[in-house]
Amino acid sequence: MRNVSFFKTVSCVMCLLAGTWPALPQARQPFKVFETLLFENGPKDFRSFGLDHLTIADPHVLGLDVPNANQVRQALELPRSNHFLVIDIENWPLEGPDQASSIAKYQQTLSLFRRADPNVKLGFYGVMPIRDHWRAIGHDGAAAQEDWKQQNTRIASALVPYVDALFPSLYTFYGDQDAWIAYAQANIGEARRVAQGKPVYCFLWPQFQKTLAFLPGDFWYAQLDTCRRLADGIVIWGTMRGGLSDGPVKWDEKAEWWQATLKFLSEIDEAQ
Repeated sequence: MRNVSFFKTVSCVMCLLAGTWPALPQARQPFKVFETLLFENGPKDFRSFGLDHLTIADPHVLGLDVPNANQVRQALELPRSNHFLVIDIENWPLEGPDQASSIAKYQQTLSLFRRADPNVKLGFYGVMPIRDHWRAIGHDGAAAQEDWKQQNTRIASALVPYVDALFPSLYTFYGDQDAWIAYAQANIGEARRVAQGKPVYCFLWPQFQKTLAFLPGDFWYAQLDTCRRLADGIVIWGTMRGGLSDGPVKWDEKAEWWQATLKFLSEIDEAQ
């Protein structure tokens, strides 16, 4: 035990000297509801509804490789209503022969942000666990599911010490509500397993991934409620009319998904 403590102490000192000190686990907080929403003619500020804005830094700011100091500064200067900054880099593969290289890039990126602003709370969109539908629920067999878990363990052991929260992606690919719940339970459970006690905030999107149709109200509410039971919070992302150049969807305050969201928010408010 004495040797283990010694090596942990040395490891922490080396992290501090290198400027790559790990984030510490956080105590369990009340359920959080974030948004990163944009609509045509929609609300510019969702805080009056009980939604806190979450700032995301993506390749539009950071580029496609490890960001330089100027890109990090620009990301840190993005408007934020809280200490969280989520980094969204989806072009570094975490499966296959480039996994080790990608992990190193993620570590370098986190270290740059930590040195630039030690107070920022960092997370990666969709990195931990690797988002998976079929392997996660065991559809492809026990061996495939175990391989998915082992990959998550390798990635998390390298990256979780440097983030303040995990942000798994739980977007909707299929119209089967029960199948989505099973997929969410498996991915959130895996996030919990590798999170080292840090909070798990799930990214949800009220549109179907492939068709961009909005989810029915009851399906969307089931997603919100599932995350309320299993996670520490959610991030509601959107919207898309079509391709990235088509712009956001026109705001409809009577839309089923939004009415279900208002119901959910009122329940959260009453409970807390």
